[in-house]
Amino acid sequence: MKNLLTLALLSVIIHAAIGTLSNELPYGGKKPKSCLEIKYINPSINENGIYTIYGSTNVAYKAYCDFKSDAPFVWTLIESFDRNIGVWGSKIPNAWHFQRPYTTNAPHNDDQPENWSAFRMPLVRMRSINSVNTTTHWRVTCNFNDYAQNLTKDINRDDYLRNNICDLNIVYTYSFACHQFDYVSVRGYSCVRCYFPFWAASNYHPTFLASHTVNYCGRYKFPESNPSHQESDFGHYNGYSTKHACSSYGSSTANWWLGGLYEPQTHTML
Repeated sequence: MKNLLTLALLSVIIHAAIGTLSNELPYGGKKPKSCLEIKYINPSINENGIYTIYGSTNVAYKAYCDFKSDAPFVWTLIESFDRNIGVWGSKIPNAWHFQRPYTTNAPHNDDQPENWSAFRMPLVRMRSINSVNTTTHWRVTCNFNDYAQNLTKDINRDDYLRNNICDLNIVYTYSFACHQFDYVSVRGYSCVRCYFPFWAASNYHPTFLASHTVNYCGRYKFPESNPSHQESDFGHYNGYSTKHACSSYGSSTANWWLGGLYEPQTHTML
């Protein structure tokens, strides 16, 4: 009799534990592949930080999500690095990870998205996020870590770049071409839906050269930029400006993201 009572009690405990674990599964058992999909599952989520998302094979991993800075845009961080490691030809160990286009698999500290000075996702994760139908845009920010740590009230908008993946899909870009950009700001000088050159190659990171826009495509001139002095912005840094927020100091960071607009009236999750 005691054995039966013991078995019955164990059964109750096990079922209760399973029920508790089931209730604690994130997102009600759904498996979002981007931070934006998290928002569609739970619209009340508004706090930036580390969240669990899932790759194309449903393997969970940590990602940094930004729900606030550009609302109603929601962003997933795919790479962040400081100027020291981003300088072309840097001798810092593992610098090569930040000298390659997104067509190259070059993960670094890929389970530490809070490592703002040297973090890069594996290519398979970038492509998984990129493949989600709600992923429509990408952007680059500077020193987002200051905003994340509440050192600033807003992100830096003087040096900021945003575009849609139809005009330019950075996950598949590995060469130079002219593209239309949704919005570009360099040292506070901004342009909307302008036609700019964008550089990438198999051996260096995608970059925006404010110093060279006057010679290519729409031939827009950013004040204080000079073609005789190469100014690589947001990465590559084969020449840079200390007046640009991403390259002001060795510890200044460039942060690359994939995301899209949160539009609950027109999209649903799963």
